Amino acid sequence: MATPMHVVYWHETESVTPRPPLRGDADCDVCVVGGGFAGLWAAHFLQEAEPALDVRIVEARYSGHGASGRADGFITPTIGKDIQALVEQFGKERTRAASQAVGRSILEIGRFLRRNKVDAEYEANDYLMVATNQAQHHRLEADRRLATDLAGREQPEIMGAAAAREVIGSPAIVSAMRTGGALVNPFKLARGLARVVSDAGATIYDDTPVLRVEHGVRPTVVTPGGRITADKVIITANARQFTFPEFRNRTVPIWSYALVSDPLTDEQLARVAWEGREGMVEAKTFLNCARFTADNRVLFAGGTAPYFRGRDMRDRRMNHTPVYRELIGEFRKYFPMWNDVRFRYAYGGTVDITRDFAPHFGTLPQGNVYYGYGFCGNGIAATHTGGKVLRDLVLGKDTDFARLLYVDDEHRAQRRFPPEPLLFPGVRVASRLLEWKEARA
Repeated sequence: MATPMHVVYWHETESVTPRPPLRGDADCDVCVVGGGFAGLWAAHFLQEAEPALDVRIVEARYSGHGASGRADGFITPTIGKDIQALVEQFGKERTRAASQAVGRSILEIGRFLRRNKVDAEYEANDYLMVATNQAQHHRLEADRRLATDLAGREQPEIMGAAAAREVIGSPAIVSAMRTGGALVNPFKLARGLARVVSDAGATIYDDTPVLRVEHGVRPTVVTPGGRITADKVIITANARQFTFPEFRNRTVPIWSYALVSDPLTDEQLARVAWEGREGMVEAKTFLNCARFTADNRVLFAGGTAPYFRGRDMRDRRMNHTPVYRELIGEFRKYFPMWNDVRFRYAYGGTVDITRDFAPHFGTLPQGNVYYGYGFCGNGIAATHTGGKVLRDLVLGKDTDFARLLYVDDEHRAQRRFPPEPLLFPGVRVASRLLEWKEARA
């Protein structure tokens, strides 16, 4: 492989002029900490519900720089990582309600983009969950049974190898199941959402990292350049949620990596049946996934999801050769006919993992400070739903969204990871155990 750039491909698709940082003190109704998907959707839905609210957003860099703008762009009805575990913990009815809410978000994001004339390269073309071995095929069967049970109607049949390869022409696929979903350029979605929120009256401060949140009747967000005192504060810091003391051991930042090729030629495209441009997702926890970009590059992502000791999130971790070597090997297994495809970009970013592999929303005991985190790498649709959850929590409304399984009870809110130095070996052991169990399903 020729040496690729350790630059996020999506960040090259739209130029950014950061907004001014906070200078001095300010006062507002709602201050949102974090300008990614979760914080922006919360601001958007608050503006829709109460247009007179003074909403201010503080972002350490700029909207789309972090996990939101580094996502692979799959909009899926996924809640966390393990739907079966959610059924066991919350029951079928609450899991069904959450699944349906996230499923509706897939369509609503498309409507939002059209209504606000945001060109985020949205493609409503579903995706395939694919199996490459018998263990993964069994997982597809289990997922289909569970989806049928939750939906109350039969789900699409599992395709055999021949039928699946007519959709995506990979010799590695032994079976597949079509699932509703869409593709998007996540960076353009984040940037467009920020513009819509700003145009509606919110103030966004870029280059404004938060040092701390001081609790009180009216909490205060403290930054290097000033302080914002608000009636309500929402903390949606994603993989950096752990930097706030109240969330120190509730999340772990896990790295996720991707490769993006040069644009494929017509001749290269013709070698692989993939007319519908569906996304492809492998049926396992530490999955591989693939898709086309709008300009016909192929994105291939996934593989090992490492945790680096001490919650290391420095950009130098993008230069992680073993992961890229693994991804190249997996790509060649899936698409040997593309042995001449060269990858221009190799990059990574962190996602926030929780103990139960599901999102958490709620209110801190001190009052008037709300939170939303834990999307486990599946947040594009779930953050949209979560924005409605945060809206109703902040406004004190007892709604279906405020009662979704997202919202913490006392027991769930206390589920934590061990501190370092136990965390690093613990995460490695848990990851290997999960891989071992899945291989023997």
